[in-house]
Amino acid sequence: MASTRQLADLAGDAPPTSIAEVVARLQTIRDHAARSSPRGEDDGIAAFTTLYHVITRRIGEMVEDGRFRSSPFLVRLDLEFAERYFQALRRHAVDPRSAPGVWRVLFDNRSDPDVAPVNFAVLGVNAHINYDLAHALVATWRTVAPDGDGGGSAQYRDYLLVNDVFEAEMDGLREQLGSLLSQGPDGAPWDVGANWLSDLVVTFTRDLAWIEAKRVWAQGAGPQAVAESERRLDAIATFIGQGVLRAPLPF
Repeated sequence: MASTRQLADLAGDAPPTSIAEVVARLQTIRDHAARSSPRGEDDGIAAFTTLYHVITRRIGEMVEDGRFRSSPFLVRLDLEFAERYFQALRRHAVDPRSAPGVWRVLFDNRSDPDVAPVNFAVLGVNAHINYDLAHALVATWRTVAPDGDGGGSAQYRDYLLVNDVFEAEMDGLREQLGSLLSQGPDGAPWDVGANWLSDLVVTFTRDLAWIEAKRVWAQGAGPQAVAESERRLDAIATFIGQGVLRAPLPF
């Protein structure tokens, strides 16, 4: 199985500078994790990175198509967001104890044969949205100043538009990852219900991340405010991740 050190090397030693670069790094990480793991495609890092790669590639296509009103904001957010995943891999490679607790739940258990690939994907989404996203937003606003909030904000409108990407892609990803309720014909009541639930969870958690980022930003986003927020989010997300690890999931 590929060590986290090898995967950290593939994540690069510097932040990405384009969405295309993020997509390429994710593809390389996913492929190497799957090739080198006894679990193959079901390896924990491979499973999550498969999902992350699909969503990021689609966002990149939408940027190229001019779908976002505030592309500089959306692109910067995508880069800051990805860098937090890459940084978690690097920190785990140097000293597993230095990585955020929520990411350790995924990294430390990635080869566990009792964990389904869909659970691994949810673990990664939990870490990336419930822990990383708020502070990726804060880092983004340091480069691209916030333009307000609510319906009049192009940034917020684009932020919500990403929810549509999840909605469009999650059904196929759930099938690829072997979700229990994705089995059977498309459009079956259990499949429709599971899709609705997964969309609701993504929308709700992304809303919470925006609210937390705005709260930290309003406090000045200084080192103490950021550190306190990250500690609190990590504790909450780690608790959720430990519950998700081997639980039967309703989607």
